Amino acid sequence: MSNNMRRDERTEAKKSLSPPIFQTATFTFDSADELEAFHSGEKDAFFYSRYGNPTNEAAEKRLARLEGAEASLLYASGMAAISSVFLSLLAPKARMVIPQESYRHTRDIAEGLLIRYGVCVDVLAENSVESLEALPDGPVRVLFAEIPSNPTLRIPDIGKMAEWAQKRRARFIVDSTVASPALFRPLEHGADLAIQSATKYIGGHNDVVAGAVSGGLDIIDALREQQALLGSILGPQEAFLVERGLKTLELRVRRISDTALKLAEFLAGHPNVSRVHYPGLESHPDHQRAVQYMTAFGGIVSFELEGDPDKADELVNTLQIPVLAPGFGGTESQVEHHVKMAYADIGIQGAENRGITAGLIRYSVGLEDFEVLRDDLGESLKKL
Repeated sequence: MSNNMRRDERTEAKKSLSPPIFQTATFTFDSADELEAFHSGEKDAFFYSRYGNPTNEAAEKRLARLEGAEASLLYASGMAAISSVFLSLLAPKARMVIPQESYRHTRDIAEGLLIRYGVCVDVLAENSVESLEALPDGPVRVLFAEIPSNPTLRIPDIGKMAEWAQKRRARFIVDSTVASPALFRPLEHGADLAIQSATKYIGGHNDVVAGAVSGGLDIIDALREQQALLGSILGPQEAFLVERGLKTLELRVRRISDTALKLAEFLAGHPNVSRVHYPGLESHPDHQRAVQYMTAFGGIVSFELEGDPDKADELVNTLQIPVLAPGFGGTESQVEHHVKMAYADIGIQGAENRGITAGLIRYSVGLEDFEVLRDDLGESLKKL
């Protein structure tokens, strides 16, 4: 039997409820005239998967609706999304402002890579408008923020930061991975771009690595053109998983947020816990701002123990339900002694120099029942 196939014998899936996975590197044309019509803009078509793929397009359209954006663009990881945005907007002698408490590797890009290329980086000791106002005069190209911040879940005044950026004619970039579009949409509060590590709550099942940027059509089109050159594309299998995760995002995040608030309240009343970082608690320094900006308070609870920071290691070893693993935002609860997990290469002192307390524990709440997680925490804390 011949394995040869004529052009007119090729078919593609139609009327599928879930977007099909177009596992293809390239797309075909029936004639030279059709190819010419595509290049001239007279005919919409897909050309080569580095420039776009129907599976990715389906996920991007769904994400754009959730973010309230004109368009979204998927990347191979959250770091690919962040680095691509920075490379697109910054240049030698351009100035960027970033808060001290940001995702560790976002800081690493700014201070370890961009500075080498001549970018001027200002790091805010406090993630506040007052710290912004105290900066030296001069043009700023990019203002970057996280809401909530990782790992102590600070809530910056996004609205006032947006006003500051507009006065300076700076692009305002907001990473809202910890909140996800289910709880906060940066574009509605003046951000130019919203960034997500789609590996986290958007994917939601710890089975995909992906990133995303959402914003106005003009800037997303420019990023898409750059992405085709840099090659930081997401594969169609991964795009399918992102689209799958987006369908249940709000249901999962609402359930997780409800459980996280109850766990935070439980931990705040425990004698072995010295401090709880959770914006849903009235004791959190940004609680009122969290109420103003967020529709719920998210699935991460960070806390510190009384006594020796080594007790943080004891606790993560004793807990039975959450897995000891990097990352957050999945259906399974995860726990980590944060400086040991995220800052092992620079040590406890290096982490403390970046404002991270040596014994801080970051707990990512999953879909398990609250009572199960509470009892596990209670029993484990008793053993310290």
